[in-house]
Amino acid sequence: MTTKKKSTDCRQYRIGDFARYMGVTSEFLKHYQESGLIDVNQRASGYRYYRFDQSARILQYMRLRNYGMSLKEMSGFLTGTVDEAVDFLDQKTDEMRKQITRMQAVVEEHKRLRVWYEERCLKSVDWEICNVEPCCFLYHTSSRDFLESESIYDIIKDWSAWLPVTKSAMCVSPSLEPDVPHLHWGFAVRESLLKRYGLPVNEAVRRMVFGKAFVYHFSGLPNGFLMADIASGRHPAFLKMKELGFEQAGDALIVHEMQLTDESDGQICVGRCIIPVKD
Repeated sequence: MTTKKKSTDCRQYRIGDFARYMGVTSEFLKHYQESGLIDVNQRASGYRYYRFDQSARILQYMRLRNYGMSLKEMSGFLTGTVDEAVDFLDQKTDEMRKQITRMQAVVEEHKRLRVWYEERCLKSVDWEICNVEPCCFLYHTSSRDFLESESIYDIIKDWSAWLPVTKSAMCVSPSLEPDVPHLHWGFAVRESLLKRYGLPVNEAVRRMVFGKAFVYHFSGLPNGFLMADIASGRHPAFLKMKELGFEQAGDALIVHEMQLTDESDGQICVGRCIIPVKD
């Protein structure tokens, strides 16, 4: 009659060898050990040894990690019922579907940016008169101060999570009345994309209808988002529009695509201005 070996009789491996056999890193093993999810035999020499029977645990954790599960979630997951476990995996896969949708949206948005940028390589600054799709704008600041409306912060996390599908943008009112802020930073998104991806909307979101608009494209424009120039009407987009004889018909939108810093700490800006004009 043979007796079953105790787990302590399992062969033990030094951390580097065990990590190689399991297809993970030594840091992975240390991290899971420090979280209390795997056991280690640390000898007087300071070397860490892992028993062979820990390999099944590690495979379990690797599977759960691919569901996007945190270490804390793993600990609770393994002590629940089968029904609870499957329900929780349902939740994690739903989160993954949403993440996949968002990642696909980012890829599509980058394709649009790439096409737009290639046109800018031929002509870094350009303009056109065209009909522009309505945008939805989530107000965030009044000039240099954050707005206090709670409705903004009820949805801002969702809107910022969808960058660069949503854009950092500035709404510019043609009104220059004293003490009336006419520059607001916020988030802008094309109305069709807002509907497609189900971004939340409340009273903090404004639908901007442009119709016929002067669109000023720029790539590498120095200080293209300088608020002082925009506030005073000295931004190249507004100067060009006036030079051509167009009159602003409503609030404009300055879309922030990218901002880099040159050797002299100046700002190199990439984006576009959408200015509705009168017929």
